Amino acid sequence: MKLYLVTKGGQRLWVAALAHENMYGYVQNTGFFHDNNALRNDFYIDNRFTYEEIDIPRAKTLIAEGVGQADETTHADALAKWRSDPRPLSPGDVYAAVAGLRP
Repeated sequence: MKLYLVTKGGQRLWVAALAHENMYGYVQNTGFFHDNNALRNDFYIDNRFTYEEIDIPRAKTLIAEGVGQADETTHADALAKWRSDPRPLSPGDVYAAVAGLRP
């Protein structure tokens, strides 16, 4: 698993985790990483965003700074989907996978 800072035009949008071919974005509102097919498609096909590979300490700092906060009004549908996600990934599980402690 690898971690990325996802930006567009200098704006920090997501802390993302790439596992095999699945991309997960950290959502501040839920406190978890959620499967994000739109990010996956952008990473492999569209390339509208910039992906900077980062390490665990940088990911923790970015999350502490609020990267990945979604507006409750304009992103209500996406947030409802993420809040009902049956398989979110905790930051701890993501960091363990990045460090090679979990497959």
